[in-house]
Amino acid sequence: MVILIYGFVVILIGILMGKLITVSAKIDEDLKRKVDELGMSISALVRRALEDEIKARELQRILEALKGEVEGAPELPEGTVVKIIRNMREGLPPV
Repeated sequence: MVILIYGFVVILIGILMGKLITVSAKIDEDLKRKVDELGMSISALVRRALEDEIKARELQRILEALKGEVEGAPELPEGTVVKIIRNMREGLPPV
């Protein structure tokens, strides 16, 4: 978003990226002082941490679902995977 100030008129130009909400958290005074001293952006840190945690949990959910699929799948006869790989190398149908 670009903000242009002309005299006493403020003109907003741009498109907002979705609806934003405010999330608050209580932190220790020493932690806040250190954040300020280092010039860190709490908003950016919280946003990135939430995005990373969401990705990790979604991946974990997917892995658990795949694990259930693999555990429920029938076993292949011995040598089947080797045969599939050899056929693929030679350009033949997998089985």
